[in-house]
Amino acid sequence: MAETGTRTVQRALTLLSAVAQDGGTLSQLARAAELSPSTASRLLATLAGQELVRRDEHGHYHAGARLRQLAAASLRADPLHELAGAHLRALADETGETANLAVAADGERIVYVRQVASPKLVQTAAWAGRTIPRRGTALGLALDGEVNARGYVARSGAVEPDVTSIAAPVLGPDRQIVAALSVLAPTFRVTAERIEACGRAVARHAGELSRGLGAPEASAA
Repeated sequence: MAETGTRTVQRALTLLSAVAQDGGTLSQLARAAELSPSTASRLLATLAGQELVRRDEHGHYHAGARLRQLAAASLRADPLHELAGAHLRALADETGETANLAVAADGERIVYVRQVASPKLVQTAAWAGRTIPRRGTALGLALDGEVNARGYVARSGAVEPDVTSIAAPVLGPDRQIVAALSVLAPTFRVTAERIEACGRAVARHAGELSRGLGAPEASAA
């Protein structure tokens, strides 16, 4: 009985992870979680009853209100989330673009955990809580430490067409990469000069946030 209960919990958590990443239909989620449609349907009904998932009018499942509340409560207790707030606000003000904090969800995906929107009328969509692929994206490269000599990396169209992302890594006390800061902007207003200016701002705030988290100063070459 204990093994059966443990297996059910494991399946439910796998399914919940699939919903949290991208959402999807019953068949898509069952396939992602490697479950039969009947098992996935039963578990989704239980999760929906606890408001951990919700089903829209098109039959797609998404993260529910309670799951978002739990995620928000967890993030509020994280020093990274707290310290990043001032830097995100300053970064959005300085660049005029949407500023983001993201962390690795796993080896293949990244999750946006906090965002301050651009003050401009034309801005990118809300990204907080969304996941994106790690490979080939500016945030993914920043989390892997693959930045230019000025400490940032820029990519256009890697996640969505006509959106440019400029990112820099955030370091922890042992100088390990724990997160990344980025700005997102519509590509039509991002010139090479703007990328340079935004990149320097992102790298500067990422460095300041790193020091706030206890990262030592980089040694001189």
